[in-house]
Amino acid sequence: MNEKNKIEGIELKILVLEDSPIDFELIQEQLADAGYILDVTHVENEAGFNLSLHENSYDIILSDFRLPGFDAFGALQISKEICPDTPFICISGSIGEETAIELLKLGAVDYVLKDRPERLPFAVKRALDEAKEKEDHQKAAKALQESEHRFKTVSEDAQEWIWEVDKDGLYTYASPVCQSLLGYSSDELVGQKYFYDFFLPEKKEELRKAAFEVFSRRDSFRHFENPNIHKDGHILILTTSGSPIIDDKGNVMGYRGVDADTTERKKMLEELVFAKEKAEESDRLKTAFINNISHEIRTPLNGIIGFGRFLVEPDLSDEKRKEYFAILEKSGNRLMNTVSDYMDMARIVSDTMEVHKKEFLLRPLFEGIIENTWHLCSENKIGFEAVIPTEPIDITLYSDSALIRRILSILIDNALKFTKQGCITCGYRIALGFLEFFVKDTGTGVAPDKLAVIFDIFSQEDYSTTRRFEGSGLGLSIAKGLLKLLGGVIQVVSEKGKGSTFTFTVPYQVPIVPEKPSIVKTIGSTDIKKLVVLIAEDEESNYQYMDIVLSKIGCKYIHVVNGAEAVKICKGNETIGLVLMDIKMPVMNGLEATQLIHEFRPELPIIAITAYAQTGDENHFLAAGFDDYLAKPVKKDKLQALLQKYA
Repeated sequence: MNEKNKIEGIELKILVLEDSPIDFELIQEQLADAGYILDVTHVENEAGFNLSLHENSYDIILSDFRLPGFDAFGALQISKEICPDTPFICISGSIGEETAIELLKLGAVDYVLKDRPERLPFAVKRALDEAKEKEDHQKAAKALQESEHRFKTVSEDAQEWIWEVDKDGLYTYASPVCQSLLGYSSDELVGQKYFYDFFLPEKKEELRKAAFEVFSRRDSFRHFENPNIHKDGHILILTTSGSPIIDDKGNVMGYRGVDADTTERKKMLEELVFAKEKAEESDRLKTAFINNISHEIRTPLNGIIGFGRFLVEPDLSDEKRKEYFAILEKSGNRLMNTVSDYMDMARIVSDTMEVHKKEFLLRPLFEGIIENTWHLCSENKIGFEAVIPTEPIDITLYSDSALIRRILSILIDNALKFTKQGCITCGYRIALGFLEFFVKDTGTGVAPDKLAVIFDIFSQEDYSTTRRFEGSGLGLSIAKGLLKLLGGVIQVVSEKGKGSTFTFTVPYQVPIVPEKPSIVKTIGSTDIKKLVVLIAEDEESNYQYMDIVLSKIGCKYIHVVNGAEAVKICKGNETIGLVLMDIKMPVMNGLEATQLIHEFRPELPIIAITAYAQTGDENHFLAAGFDDYLAKPVKKDKLQALLQKYA
């Protein structure tokens, strides 16, 4: 048991009805370990149990459920006849829920399963606390009955509200606390109001009937929780305990009781329940999300590894080779997109995503995006429409173009994924102080109860293992995170089965940014076969790939394996016209090497080639002095285009 939960020095006189010596020893051990000082009477049958109860009094009774010719029901009945106020706990090896409930109804305070003995000390403590509380309530009720004058004197000083009602429920006494509790003075209640006047209208009749059933049975009650209406209209929760007022002839004349305001306690408990439910939901979503990560990584890897092996088979036809390579390339692209999503989300959550704002023309950026979208829609046989303002012809925007491109790509990819027929429309419009972009589709749409959570991390509309659509499920969370960095917002309007329209805004302002003087570099002025390229790359497989591409083009090249060698070669060989610079290398990295090279050859174009390929990295490397940027894995067509650009 945790040290802080130990109960030190409390004497406990206990009667144990148990026929198993082992179980009896276990009971003693559990209670002694909890810190109780035990005075134990041990009996094994009905006769011993009956005799012990008649000769002694006990703080608590613990009874096995099944004994030879006897059981807990019989023991409970005897204990209620002889010592009705002594708490009774049933200890059983196996007890059904219905049996346990029946025992509790008959007066047992708790039951403990023998395979969970560690629960016994807590059950005993709770039973003793309840017995003490019950004893206190009984003493209080008795004190109230003994002297009306004393009752009213005490009630004047009590923090709880003390009241009396007649047998019809009309107030005959109300302590002054009612003024602060319900907003009514004692005079406004006594002879004027019934106890049920403050119940909620929709609950009034139900609670009134329940209360009068208690009255008719002459029952005492405690901790009855009920909502009431304050005089000013707000709702508060009162917890009530009460007992009947009985005259000398045994007639019930009414009830007296005590009310405490437990509104805040009720609110706290509700908040704890809500927090627990949210935590459980979060755990469920995280588990589903982790399963999705595994699926989204293993699935493309299966395609890459599996079809990669097929490609080396000697008897494979050219047609099949092309087919398998297309599958391998598609799987590779899917894996890259998945990794990019996870990395972007990690950078957003950890607040390490950088924003590189600068002036750029919006229309060329947008046209590049929609050109690619048009091809994808054409391949999927769905319509596509772009909506661009006719005036002004172009807009100069001061923002991060890479992040805007990423957000639009996410929304367009989503539209393509969920639209099987119809069309996709995207565009932008000018509003006061901001630009509004939109992507509209005629796809599956989003259910109304999911609209509030689709932008949250770990949330998707469908997390089941049978969901129809691939993807990490992070796209919209990433878009929302990127827009927060740009000072924009995103929202969606959707109807299930009819499609969705996603819109997002970015601030539209063009501050005056002083231009930095730049060095003029000659581009595209030489025959590509005369271009001498320096490859700074320490990874052998990456070098071999660029070796093949450059050899087919006919470019001359020199290979080094670290930044220090690259600096040395560039300083001693003026024929080098372009550098392909890896970022992460031993001895000296690509960033340091580029800065040193530009000190003595500022006109030499240097292209960053790196596996650091997350959103915003391109701006980072361009700002560091590189002339262009290629992300690994390097695509052949992009490498050729850059070689042609700087030839």
